[in-house]
Amino acid sequence: MKVTAIITNFNMPERTDALVEHIHRYEDCEAVVVDNGSDLCPPSKYTTVKLNSNIQTTGGWLEGLKVAKGADFYWILGTSAEFIGVPVLDAMLKCMKLYSHCVGVHPALTKNSTTSWEHLKGIGMSGYRQVWMIDNIAALWRAKWFDSVGGFDPRFTYAWGPDLELAYLARQDDRTLYVSEPEGMKKVTDIGYKMNRMGMDAEQRRHLARTNMREVMTDKYGPDWAKVMYVE
Repeated sequence: MKVTAIITNFNMPERTDALVEHIHRYEDCEAVVVDNGSDLCPPSKYTTVKLNSNIQTTGGWLEGLKVAKGADFYWILGTSAEFIGVPVLDAMLKCMKLYSHCVGVHPALTKNSTTSWEHLKGIGMSGYRQVWMIDNIAALWRAKWFDSVGGFDPRFTYAWGPDLELAYLARQDDRTLYVSEPEGMKKVTDIGYKMNRMGMDAEQRRHLARTNMREVMTDKYGPDWAKVMYVE
């Protein structure tokens, strides 16, 4: 089974390199690194596609997906992901084999991950647990299904919204999403801003991302989109 891992890099070469070097541990997994217009730091030494300007995260993933044709699985990664040594891809692929209706799986986050998605954090169990949404910061998607539903809407510029929409489409299609236990990844939110490499501060980007997501979701699903997307 061919897995293509797609990573967007913007002024974070050391973290991108660490992700690629983790990916190189696995057979039949290739890395596609899209440099999203880095201007403060050199690009990752593993860069596949070099963009002249920053088109933000979703745009970078879309450029990577153009290279990933023929993959059985897309592994969508962001530089806030930090693997802690567990062979997460093996476990995620096993989940896909066990559950034929599974279209997406995510490694369990560490307890100290700085993320609002509490349901993705490890809870100390073995195996897999079904969840309502997975985060594209380290999501493995079944490529055939992903492509069939249109993948990422390019209007979600800042990568806020594609995870919610894909989860919604999976539920509508009677498909399932899983978290793979035990803990395998730490998410370090806002690390690029703390390193002063993003060209704006974290709150400015959050404002832009929230506004962008609200506009796209309202256009597609109406003013009550949040009630549709956010499920307990």
